[in-house]
Amino acid sequence: MSAHTQVRLASITAAAYGVLFVSGIVHRFQRTGSFERLVDSLSQPVVWITLLIAAIVTFGLWKRYAWAWWVAIAAAAYQLFRIGEMWYAHAFRLPGIPTLIALVLLVVLLVLLLPRRSRLACSR
Repeated sequence: MSAHTQVRLASITAAAYGVLFVSGIVHRFQRTGSFERLVDSLSQPVVWITLLIAAIVTFGLWKRYAWAWWVAIAAAAYQLFRIGEMWYAHAFRLPGIPTLIALVLLVVLLVLLLPRRSRLACSR
């Protein structure tokens, strides 16, 4: 697989992570039907920061910008740290399916971006 293909797949993976993140909010709204709960979820700054970073990483990797590679690595590592921290805090209890999917997406993102040729492909 070429480096450009790896970077494009990483971009798609970042977009999938953003969609997964939003789908959790939408699913909770569909399950409860509480507009109040939806507004509460959407008013959290963490939601908007996460979506903004996912969008920036998706766009930047698709265009193969060098800064996007660094942002993607830092964001994925930070999210993996947060998931690991929560897993440790909950006495190694197995997380739910959406969290496991997010974990897989983040690991795939790092596996696609960490090879040297992927970093070199992001040269704009």
